[in-house]
Amino acid sequence: MWQTFSILVLAILLLIPLIKTSTYRMHRILTFLNPDLDPLGIGYQIKQVLIAIGSGKLFGLGFGLSQQKFGFLPQSFSDAIFAVFAEESGFLGCLFLIILYLMFFWKSFKIGKERQNEFERLLVFGISFWICFQTFLNIGAMTRILPLTGIPFPFLSYGGSHLISEMAAVGILLKISKS
Repeated sequence: MWQTFSILVLAILLLIPLIKTSTYRMHRILTFLNPDLDPLGIGYQIKQVLIAIGSGKLFGLGFGLSQQKFGFLPQSFSDAIFAVFAEESGFLGCLFLIILYLMFFWKSFKIGKERQNEFERLLVFGISFWICFQTFLNIGAMTRILPLTGIPFPFLSYGGSHLISEMAAVGILLKISKS
């Protein structure tokens, strides 16, 4: 136990100089701690994200009826797509989406446990962890549980290379599940 704690403390001590020497990282941490510090500058995106998520309430405004995506919310089609989804589908839609990703993780974990080949098992675990961890980071950043990261939401964010990578990874999962 003390080894884990000492490694964690050492990692934090090593990260502090990296954060302090980069103004970009420092702004992200400051925005995470207090988005009202500069609401029209570095805190603008998270403020608009929280407005979008809160506007959705329980049932949402309806698909295509988001107001924040029209010039208010930066990166509404990529990094902040979860906020737009939350505004349009509401809390229940977000809950459904999270359940879908949890089912994906559970099913892929089940596929990985059934594999006899060590390489296939590790590949399936790695792919499922990658996609679900990326989902967790994006939702955490959009709900202000974590600092903004700029990581796209898997399968929903507009983009090229990450979407192609995710589709290829799911293709590999499907191939392994059929073999």
